[in-house]
Amino acid sequence: MRKIINNFKLLLTVLILSSVFSSHLVFSQENTGSITGSLIDPNGSTVTGLSSAITLTSVDTATVYEADVTLSGQYTITDVPVGLYSLNFPISCCMYRTYAQENVEILARQTQQLDLNLNWHINLGTIGDDPGMLAEDMISQSGDLSGPTPRMADGKPDFSGIWYNIPDRSGLFPSPPMQPWAQDINDQLMALGQQNPASYCLPQSASISALIFPYKIVQTDDLIVQIIEFVTPGFRQIFLDGRSRPELWNPAWYGHSAGHWEGDTLVVESSGFNEITPGFGVHTEALTITERYTRPQNDRLLIEITAEDPEAFTGTWTQNFEARLVEGQEIFEFVCAEGNDTSLYAQPVWRGRP
Repeated sequence: MRKIINNFKLLLTVLILSSVFSSHLVFSQENTGSITGSLIDPNGSTVTGLSSAITLTSVDTATVYEADVTLSGQYTITDVPVGLYSLNFPISCCMYRTYAQENVEILARQTQQLDLNLNWHINLGTIGDDPGMLAEDMISQSGDLSGPTPRMADGKPDFSGIWYNIPDRSGLFPSPPMQPWAQDINDQLMALGQQNPASYCLPQSASISALIFPYKIVQTDDLIVQIIEFVTPGFRQIFLDGRSRPELWNPAWYGHSAGHWEGDTLVVESSGFNEITPGFGVHTEALTITERYTRPQNDRLLIEITAEDPEAFTGTWTQNFEARLVEGQEIFEFVCAEGNDTSLYAQPVWRGRP
């Protein structure tokens, strides 16, 4: 008799829990919805090859819901509570602009169709001229290159190879923390609306490793040469033979770089920059940059870049990057000065100061 009662209690408990679960499921379904759509270019065609995450941020709670866009250009975000949302689809330079839309409404038990009509970015839709899309394509084509870290004869990691930084999905690249006088100059430069220095055949950054183009590292025991596409002058040297910066040194766009090893980490210290080297806000010739390179496995390169300038910054600036090894590719030459005509731009020649 006791066994029958216990079995009855167990059955009753299961039925109650099942009822609660079913009620919760029905309630959840009645208070959530979905959104789906495609990426569309200005010509009305579906955009393929972008794999950024698309996000919905609740206007009321700031809760974020996201899903990856497929390489074929479609997205779907399911089980989103009803309400108003901000939609964001960040795109790294340069073929399409980042897409954003406010007050996207999610309705209960409905799947809303919302195609994202993307606008051209600075290259105006030139095929093959988008480094973000090119990065994803080259990395994808290379396939699985995982494996142990290759090493030099002395046992140090070998960084040789062609690398491509994984595109930044946030669309944010914070400026260094500048002192008031430097921030004021920076604001004036922003107000001028000048083109990127690359538009005037000038270097784009004090550090090649911070850029969005493929670069090649050639490593020897006492010297590393870094070569990059679409950048002037397109190369720099990192000395590993213990030398310091020469006493007679003219401030340069890339400065002077010397490296040393801390275990398996390559530490590169660069100084001797001119005051208008781009990529690190408004600074002085006191700017120093420290880069730390590690290769935890064959196909991954981790880079930490720290910039300091006691005369222009209020603190240090640090940014992290991750690059992937690519194979079956070549670094193409780039001649920017050929046929360049700065009269095409309404603004005066880029000079780094207002």
